[in-house]
Amino acid sequence: MYKSLLFLNEVNHLRVGIIGAGVLGRLIAIDLFKRNYKVTLYDKGDIFSSKSCSATAAGMLAPWSEAYESTQIAFELGIISLKLWPEILESLNAVSLLERQGTAHLALLRDKQQLENYFNRLNRRGIAFEAIEINKNNRKEFIGDYSHVYSIGYYFPNEATLNPREFILKCNGFFKKNNIIFKYNSEVIACEKNKISTEQGEFNYDLVINTMGIGAKKNFEASTETLRGVRGSLVLVNAPLVNVHSVIRLIHSRFPIYIVPRGNHNYIIGATSHETECLKPITVESLLELLSVASHFDKGFLEANLLEQRVNLRPTFTSNSPHFYTKDGVYFINGLSRNGITISPALANIFCNYVHKKRDLFLDNLEIESDIMEKLWLK
Repeated sequence: MYKSLLFLNEVNHLRVGIIGAGVLGRLIAIDLFKRNYKVTLYDKGDIFSSKSCSATAAGMLAPWSEAYESTQIAFELGIISLKLWPEILESLNAVSLLERQGTAHLALLRDKQQLENYFNRLNRRGIAFEAIEINKNNRKEFIGDYSHVYSIGYYFPNEATLNPREFILKCNGFFKKNNIIFKYNSEVIACEKNKISTEQGEFNYDLVINTMGIGAKKNFEASTETLRGVRGSLVLVNAPLVNVHSVIRLIHSRFPIYIVPRGNHNYIIGATSHETECLKPITVESLLELLSVASHFDKGFLEANLLEQRVNLRPTFTSNSPHFYTKDGVYFINGLSRNGITISPALANIFCNYVHKKRDLFLDNLEIESDIMEKLWLK
């Protein structure tokens, strides 16, 4: 078990520069600050990291739901992260951000085999899970009111969601309260061992960490894996006629989608996935894919108002797993793909434990699982 957010008396106030203020960069900043490191966070975007993948994301903490496609290491990191989130949020006075409403996997009768294939794959991988079959007696409790066209399904009670934008706001408050330097609207021109360069000048650190996602693509050209951007699109709607309170994953033969409740009848509907690094607004084709399936699930979505469309690039390695990497004395953490919110706490915690141990500081009860570390390091 990983020990998180350790507090030590004997710590040299080492200076750390972190590039990238998505959820991962922010979690590393918070963790290292609590270990008495002097942290400075950089981001080329605004104070809300509005253009980051984190601000785009739906915020599902769903390792079992993602296990059909995710790698083993991503699944393991997701399980660890579920255990870490409550403590992280408590330190930000933001426990209420974690909503444990579970996930419902629903299918049409014609797609029953696809639903069974999903569970068969989890069983073949040896993944233990708790799932409750949905029936007419429990579907209102687990899901809410909806059209019963999607008549078969299972409910995962142990999954949760977190609103990434609200988390970013809470982080900003934590940074301000604790005098953590956050240089937003500050594009990093270059980074190397112990140095970060911006238009404002050069700044020296004992440690430089880069969590820029696809913005760091060129740094992996000589590595054993290629980093690419995978385009994802989603929409935010207000649907007063829709009343569901759990995350919905629709098993569909052509367009599987998810629906994430955001309160006040707001719902995120996502997400398409295309092998392109185009960042133009959502296409009509993608919009129709998402909204047609959502409306088939619940006709209340036909009366919904479109509030927002979001498009971003998921940083993805060839292996579809996240990795740690060093180049020119800089630590890179990248390749979170579609699992960013799900796995970031574990990645941050493992990396900070590694850095702290590497500094030859005395640690009580620190257990680093070498197997996971070996899988994470990229050569």
